[in-house]
Amino acid sequence: MTGWAAILRAARAERDTFRQACAQPRATQLSLLKRILERGAPSAFGRAHGFAGIDSLAAFRRQVPVRSYDGFKPWIDRAAAGEGAVLTAEPVIAFEETGGSRSGRKLVPYTQASLQSFRSAVLPWLGDLADRRPATFAGRAYVAISPAARAPRVTAGGIPIGMPSEGAYLGEDLMAALESMLVLAPEGIHGIDCWRFETLRSLLAAADLSFVSVWSPTFLLSLMQALPTLLEPLARSLHDGAIEGSAIRSPAFAPDPERARLISAAAARDPIDTRRIWPQLCTVSAWADGASRPYAQRLREMFPHAQLQPKGLLATEGAVSIPWSGPDGAVPALTSAFLEFIGDDGRVLLCDELREGEVYRVVMTTPGGLYRYDLGDRLRCRRVDHGLPRLEFIGRAGVSTDIVGEKLTEGFVADVLSRVGARACLAPRAAATPFYELLVEAPHENVRLIAASVEQRLRENPQYAYARAIGQLGPVTPRAVERLLDRYMDFEADRGRRLADIKPPILIDDSAMYSALIK
Repeated sequence: MTGWAAILRAARAERDTFRQACAQPRATQLSLLKRILERGAPSAFGRAHGFAGIDSLAAFRRQVPVRSYDGFKPWIDRAAAGEGAVLTAEPVIAFEETGGSRSGRKLVPYTQASLQSFRSAVLPWLGDLADRRPATFAGRAYVAISPAARAPRVTAGGIPIGMPSEGAYLGEDLMAALESMLVLAPEGIHGIDCWRFETLRSLLAAADLSFVSVWSPTFLLSLMQALPTLLEPLARSLHDGAIEGSAIRSPAFAPDPERARLISAAAARDPIDTRRIWPQLCTVSAWADGASRPYAQRLREMFPHAQLQPKGLLATEGAVSIPWSGPDGAVPALTSAFLEFIGDDGRVLLCDELREGEVYRVVMTTPGGLYRYDLGDRLRCRRVDHGLPRLEFIGRAGVSTDIVGEKLTEGFVADVLSRVGARACLAPRAAATPFYELLVEAPHENVRLIAASVEQRLRENPQYAYARAIGQLGPVTPRAVERLLDRYMDFEADRGRRLADIKPPILIDDSAMYSALIK
């Protein structure tokens, strides 16, 4: 049995289970909540919040308030120090790192139940994808795995930070099968430039590549942007094969002069002839909503022969939504986490109560020990399909800039920038008359026209328009920045963020980040 056969057999079984859950979303969610509370009752958190006595959804909401990460941090710190049974009775097997520009790094605890919840989201998606686009699984896959630029670390209590591979999210029974089907970059790499070269070499050698799964589209765009610059040494490496005695533990590359010539010709074209390089590529999976929308469109243009499938919302903390057959939009990950949605009116709803066109903030309760955790993400219900909402990621709740009362949110700015036709982000600048600086990837001859267009669209926000009208804010000022996207990704990687998780820059309200981009 090939690796894909083993994975898809498990995926189709999970797909059938998920299909049944979609037929009764409320019952599925309430049953999941009951199991989570029963398993968490013996923990310190469960005892402090009376899990054993919770017998209804109303009681759960009374006894467990909605919390952000800061509200969980004292509990997580105890678990990271090695204390057992803090958030769950089940032991923490690893922490994963996430975080924003202001709050610093966050540690998210993972248990076996956490990994099972991810499996319950990923496998139904793969099973559904295999039904609709079976050629996706005809060859090998590239799945974004963090490079070795992030050295292995442990918490004060000796618990690993980071999972060994993305195969861990599918379970030990499928890990070997997945790894047998992956295009893998070599191990033992130190430094992003080296990782980028070796990853491109592995991808270019994979003529049978049929599936690419990354988180942010900028991750793949950044790799492809580097290809023309690195083309000569990459082609030479493919022509000559792997170098013996290299310190990098690299898979064997047999000399392939014919492949090297093909790559040289296809990559020298403008645009790069990706169809010729990877003729079997069927599906590219990446974020395509919110700030990622314009970058996802560039991926579609870069790989015109493949379908770009928008991902659902799989956060480090847990799965919220997954792609599913039917109309556009992802469906709630009903079997992975208990999900609540807070509307702009403050009402807290379950997934079967959402209304088309409305926007909600996501609160999740996970098997890994996060209870009524305010994820900070906002979703729009695009439509309700046979009682099941189709969800679209908009942006982070609360991510905004407010110099003089203009209140620009990430979602609004992302929509503005999605229409300018250039890689760009916005940075508030303190001055006698404060203003917003538009950083545009150079070279770009029309930066002033782009800035004028952004200025016009920002005025659709009445607070911004008023601040401009009374002279509180100056006009948007452009600045051309070479390698804007690469600089941003390098900065975030140096701070410990996983390359695969880095979202496109939209609002830059961080002086260190701003300095790194314009230097």
